[in-house]
Amino acid sequence: MPDNRQLAEQLQELKERSGRSYTAIASRTGLSRSSVHRYCQGLTVPGSFGTVERIARVCGAGQEELNGLYPAWVRAAAQAEAVDAGAAQGEDADAAEVRDGAVDAAAAKGEAVDAAAAEGEAVDAAAAEGEAVDAAAARDEGGRAVAPAAAGTPAVTSPATAPSTPEPPPPRSWLTRLRRPSLAARLRPHLLMITALLCAGGVIGYAAFGPLLDSPATGGAESARQQVRGPEWSMAPQRIDGEFFGVTMNTDTGQMPDFKVSGIRLWDGETRWGQMEPEKGELDWSVLERMVKGAERAGLPVLFTFGGTPGWAAPDSEHTLYGDDTRTAPPDDLGDWDRFVKKVATRYRDRIGAYELWDNVGATSHYSGDMRTLAAMVRRASRIIRGADPDAVVACPSFGRLWERHGQDLLREFARTGAYKYCDAAALKLHPRRADGPPEEIIELAAKVRDDVLYVEGIGLRLWNTGPGKDIVTRPQLGARRAEDYAVRFYLAGLFSRKAKLDRMYFYSWGSTGVPLVVQPVGGAPTEAGRRIGRLQSWLADARITSCGFGTRVGLPEHVYECRFQRGDGEPGTVRSWLAVRWARQGRASAELDAKARQLHRMDGGSERVRPGQRVEYGESPVLVEYGTE
Repeated sequence: MPDNRQLAEQLQELKERSGRSYTAIASRTGLSRSSVHRYCQGLTVPGSFGTVERIARVCGAGQEELNGLYPAWVRAAAQAEAVDAGAAQGEDADAAEVRDGAVDAAAAKGEAVDAAAAEGEAVDAAAAEGEAVDAAAARDEGGRAVAPAAAGTPAVTSPATAPSTPEPPPPRSWLTRLRRPSLAARLRPHLLMITALLCAGGVIGYAAFGPLLDSPATGGAESARQQVRGPEWSMAPQRIDGEFFGVTMNTDTGQMPDFKVSGIRLWDGETRWGQMEPEKGELDWSVLERMVKGAERAGLPVLFTFGGTPGWAAPDSEHTLYGDDTRTAPPDDLGDWDRFVKKVATRYRDRIGAYELWDNVGATSHYSGDMRTLAAMVRRASRIIRGADPDAVVACPSFGRLWERHGQDLLREFARTGAYKYCDAAALKLHPRRADGPPEEIIELAAKVRDDVLYVEGIGLRLWNTGPGKDIVTRPQLGARRAEDYAVRFYLAGLFSRKAKLDRMYFYSWGSTGVPLVVQPVGGAPTEAGRRIGRLQSWLADARITSCGFGTRVGLPEHVYECRFQRGDGEPGTVRSWLAVRWARQGRASAELDAKARQLHRMDGGSERVRPGQRVEYGESPVLVEYGTE
């Protein structure tokens, strides 16, 4: 593994474990967002270990992890220096710039060479992060070059300093001689060896003295952090999307949920392309017609998902996992795709309100084509649908495996095709790391995908969560007590992710008994989990969301989440009541109610009068605290 990749993967692992986005880490370390992204992706190496330490501590790294990061940074920095040395010998495209420059005082630490060194000026570690350096700052009043403070000395240019203690920089006359390319090329290998020896000793020194550098008295990383109180985000009161509480249907019967939902998604109900058109030009509308009519009777909007190419349209490709003649590849002739899309959109104009243009890209069991072809299918389908039904909403294909770098890379590749400009929403598979993991991991994944991929690629569409990964059918069923509130927390995690523009959630699934959580079997009564989905919607009827947060920042115990709402039309003086839904990710914890609390509602349907200052226990079953306005 390349040395810089090891460091990058360690930083990326810490970032993912912390649940913080690149933007959040940047704001807490004083670095730019792009710098944090480059370090975690292995695109560049931090110029000082202080930078690595700041990122790691914000992500919750302990002393043992810091000790492990330091050797990785030493190797990465040495590798970067070796690349520079090769550049000085004409092996790098930037050789001319290196030859024109000079090695600054930080060369003994293996840090990057800044162009300002060509002027003989000392450059601090920030230069390796691509930040601007004022050349005058590197000189004293007499115009002489000033050596930077040795690493390990408190109050240097970064809040957390490097643990090594290199020798002072050589005199300016020696630096001047280094401007000669041939001499620089000969000396760099010796500098690298000195660097390695010094850094090896620095590991021991850091283990012994590193903790002292973090104390407020020494101006370490901890003292530089802001102590922020308040929610993760807040906004002017906004309505919840009318189709937020959706479910994916796992039936072809036309039956609909007996508990309150706000929309249905058609995918596992035998409406895949290959099932509807088993022979070219011969369409069977019976199942889709039955499902749409059932939704119309129940007053439920429909999201139709395309996918499952017929065998005749891609005869040489692999079968899907559905046990029929649907295939994973796009059709050999995209004209076949165009004709099918047009027939569906024309027939169901004004009856189907939204279309998802493929399911679960990233899983080869669902799509095995390339992103360029998928983008072409999106462009063509979008034009056809909007031509047939201008009011229809188009969602780009849902991407899965987003906890993995492979899935994120595919999403990034698709974004770079420009296909998102043909869509109204971006569909994603946002789910816990495991199908039966805590629903709150959806919050982490939504922020990760939004900040690390879509934001970077300039995609600002609203997001729809259209379900889990394909391992959903392999997980055992949840225990009865846990199952009661799991689906409710799934939707609450979506509300918490409103900041990431997540505005629709489709729970997987309705009608099936072969998934970890059954909300209602076809022909049976809703389970308690299903009834609680309806109860949550009743709690939030006519409510507008205003903020979400968790833990001590919002005055609650650790692991306790909160989303706040108000009833009224959002204008001053029209608020009828304030609402707070609270729940714990795990365990139980208690806290005192704040001012104006008057009613507590529980998921089992019970409620009680409460008063400000009363102590309330929070657990994995959400509660609703209602506040008065006077």
